Amino acid sequence: MNKKIILSFFASLLFLSQAANSEIKAGPLTLTPGIMFQSNYVGEFTGITTNRTQPTYGADINISHNSGVYVYSAVKKLKNYPMQADIDAYGTFDWEFCNSLGYATKIQNLGLDASYENCYQDKKTEENIGTFYLRANYDLTKQTSIGAAYAKDTTDGSFEGANKFNSDAYKFFVSHDLNLAKATLTYGESDNATKFYTVALNKDFFGINFDLAYWNVDAADWIGGASDIERELLVLSLKKTF
Repeated sequence: MNKKIILSFFASLLFLSQAANSEIKAGPLTLTPGIMFQSNYVGEFTGITTNRTQPTYGADINISHNSGVYVYSAVKKLKNYPMQADIDAYGTFDWEFCNSLGYATKIQNLGLDASYENCYQDKKTEENIGTFYLRANYDLTKQTSIGAAYAKDTTDGSFEGANKFNSDAYKFFVSHDLNLAKATLTYGESDNATKFYTVALNKDFFGINFDLAYWNVDAADWIGGASDIERELLVLSLKKTF
């Protein structure tokens, strides 16, 4: 293969990558479909692996309006309980379907996002879980930003007997663009459940977003009885939008 063919090949890849990421416009609406993969499905505000450290994949679509209002839907295929005893106790839990309605805006360097998410989870009996989110981030410079997020479980938290946990959670982060990749340090806590921090690197390459995150999860506040949720974990997430 000569040099011209090689250059033409990489130029074609770059062109296809840019074309694949072009926005789909429909009047005041912008549609952004995508596909995703995670080596582990980790709760954003808990650090708990809801698929027992098995890979997860799925598809999503974001529909946003010029006003800042958006609707986001995602379906994920899980592999949660690989042992028959767990399947007998908890059901298969092998899919999840979530829908969000939100509003996002930016005022100078301040970004704000409020949304409500409703999820259906396949278990022994299908569960309906609702969560309210508030997110904010502030650009200190072109390369550095800080932010915070809060999550409120509107189904009054999860239960283990008479105990309640995960009803309120929050996290703080700082990120810096290293040019080669964006680095983010996050600290979070979930009510009566976990404390965690993450160190992550994020990079777009040929139209695919790569995110590699190290999780350190402390379950000292866990009130759900015996568990194996305290762990260190390396999670690779891939996202392709079209």
